[in-house]
Amino acid sequence: MSPSFISALRSGLGKTRDALAGKIESVFRGRPILDEETLDELEAVLIQADLGIAAAESIIDSARNRAARGYKLNARGAMALIEQELSAILGAQPSALACATTPPTVIVVVGVNGTGKTTSIGKIAAMLAARGDHVILAAADTFRAAAIDQLEAWGRRTECTVVRHQEGADPAAVAFDAYQAARARGADYLIVDTAGRLHTKSNLMEELKKITRVVSRECPSAPHEVLLVVDAT
Repeated sequence: MSPSFISALRSGLGKTRDALAGKIESVFRGRPILDEETLDELEAVLIQADLGIAAAESIIDSARNRAARGYKLNARGAMALIEQELSAILGAQPSALACATTPPTVIVVVGVNGTGKTTSIGKIAAMLAARGDHVILAAADTFRAAAIDQLEAWGRRTECTVVRHQEGADPAAVAFDAYQAARARGADYLIVDTAGRLHTKSNLMEELKKITRVVSRECPSAPHEVLLVVDAT
């Protein structure tokens, strides 16, 4: 990565942090004690900052426990607590991709529309190929216009084989053929691209279940990894 990109990334994250810190400071301003009203307002700020309800509740519970033990919490202490709790939730160490005992390792990539699933697949494929792994990509997003072409472009860039059907084909059939190809060619990894979908769309969720069922029939332990790609803003 170029220094300019890293600088821009740090600048963007700094602005996000400063905005959150400013809102937290406004919650604590003029309040010498940490009461339930302050905790409620702090929780609202965290949820509005897209930390998620579960994470926000965990942070508030920790703040409440500290207050009960006599700790005084100001805005700076709240930011430190948030960082501590998020580190505990996310884990201090990055987790490695799954690796099947008997290849291929099957990775299914899911998420809502427009979050960058196909682009993420391209980056993962590039990383795996760079370390010498043989990777096959399955174009199981047969719904979105140009999705197959986009994955094939990544296949050319990373020198990875792409298994595809025609637009509108059964995604599970694509996954099946891709697994057969990966096993026959001795591939180390099979990465399955899927169409974007919301969890509230039951028919699309059933389609996703069908993909995993078809793959698991061929290999009971598959898929070995399911990656959810989400919006990071």
